This record gives sequence, C-alpha cells and structure tokens, in this order.
Amino acid sequence: MPVGKLSPHFTVLGPGGVGGLLAGLLVRAGERVTVVASEATAEHITANGLRVESAVFGDFTAAPPAAARLAEPADVLLVAPKATALDAALDRIPADLVRGALVVPLLNGLEHVGHLRRRLPGAHVAAAAIRVESTRTAPGRISHTSPFTALELAAPGAPGGLVAAAAERLRGTGFTVTVSDDEARTLWEKFHFLLPTALVCTHAGSPIGATRADRRADLAAVVAEVAEVAARHGVALDSPGVLRVIDAIPPATKPSMLRDREAGRPMEVEALGGALLRAAAGVGVETPVTARLVADLERIDAR
Repeated sequence: MPVGKLSPHFTVLGPGGVGGLLAGLLVRAGERVTVVASEATAEHITANGLRVESAVFGDFTAAPPAAARLAEPADVLLVAPKATALDAALDRIPADLVRGALVVPLLNGLEHVGHLRRRLPGAHVAAAAIRVESTRTAPGRISHTSPFTALELAAPGAPGGLVAAAAERLRGTGFTVTVSDDEARTLWEKFHFLLPTALVCTHAGSPIGATRADRRADLAAVVAEVAEVAARHGVALDSPGVLRVIDAIPPATKPSMLRDREAGRPMEVEALGGALLRAAAGVGVETPVTARLVADLERIDAR
C-alpha cells in the first residue's frame, strides 16, 4: 500500500463462514472489498449479494464485487478457505497481484503460514488467530451464531503502517482486533484451545456441552499434549486457563470440524491433528491421545 494511502483494498479469498462474515462486515463499514471464490459462488454473490445473519451484528445483505480470479492488486488479502481447499483457492490469486500486500490467514492449524509464504513469496504473510463461530449455510449465505468476534494479528516483518491500517479497518467492523509481534505465541495459543475441542467433539459426535460431560479426560489430555509440544518449541502455555475457557463455551457450540463430519465434508484432521503429531515428532514428545483421535478420525474421513 503506498505511503499515505489510508484505505486499503481488501480481497477476501473464500467467502465461507469466516471469510463471508468479514467480507460482509467490511462492505457494510464502507471498505473497498473484492471477493474471490469459485465460479458458481462468485456468480451467486454478483447476482444476489452476500447475506449475513448474525446474533451480534444483525441481519444484512452486502454487495461486494466477486470474481473467480483476482484481477487487480490487493493491499490486504484475507485467506479464509478450509485447509482442505487451500491450494485450489490459492490458484485464483496471481502472486504478482499481492506482492507487498499483507496476507492474513484465517485458517486453523500451525503449518499454513509457512505454506502461504512459499506460495506468495512477495507478500507479507502474518500469523493470525480468529475466534468466531460462523457457517456458510448456502452459497453467499452466512450464519454467525456465537458471541465470539476477536482477531489477533502478528506480522513483525510487515510495514507497520499497513498492519495498523488493516487492524483499524477491521476494528471498524465491530471485531476486537489486537496486534502482536510474537507469531509463534499467536498460533500456539489458538491451537491450544482449538485442537482439543475440534478433535474430541468431532470424535464424540457431540457439541461442546455433551463432550465436556462425557469426554473430559480426553479434552484435558489433548490440552496437556499441546502444551508440552509448544513448550519444547519455546512457547509456554496456560493449560488451566484454556480449560476454563473451554468450560465457558456455550454448550450447544459445535466446532467446524464436527459440522464438516455431520455434513459429510472432508475434515481438517490432517491440518490440525496431523500438525501436532508432526510438531511433536520433531521434538521427541509422545502424544498418545491426539494420535488415537487422529487415527480414528482419519478412518472416518476416508469412508
């Protein structure tokens, strides 16, 4: 973004539950936004707009330009497909059109930041952690059902003015946005909360309330395994604090991996559970509960 340019051009890759919510909110806040999606979804949004139904932000329809491939430079690229669809989605983004841009990945896991840096070598790829429960119920239709609306960015190598401008504009949507200079902590702290709930709820086939009651030992074990691996990677995590956060989640909440299992969609088992197993193997830590859950879910996913 040129010096003095105060209004970055946002491109949202993947207008699903998270990307669609942010695209709609940015448009409603008056920001310049382009959505990049599959041909069918882009055509639907062009014809009908992007419908958001939110318990926090209300119900509204936004009308961002939508295309199947990015055709003009972006200042900020929000990357929001599931990990299972990331490479196909990135094929829609010419790397030269995001050279110098801030790339904010809204994905789950640990390994996507490095992957994005390899795919988009001229961009400033941040580490990011978003806390939101939002689902695409149909093309161009987003249901945001939880009170969670928080985003943390860590991009110590990116131009400070670009990061500040992006954070300010995202705050203008109503999200709480914080900026950190510690990429590893940003990723591991979200992963510490996310992985236990995703794996155990999906394995149990139950929302968090029933899973807390019936599978407490597995939740606590995965929390502890993530913390041990993170510690070997130089990041100290607060396991009792994470368990308190898990205990405070509304009981009907379902992780996106469980929703994918219920809908018969590919699950992010490899991107989430597999990432911990690889990180653990690299530092010689045993993670037996995570390994058991991942193996079972991989068998389910392969059916």
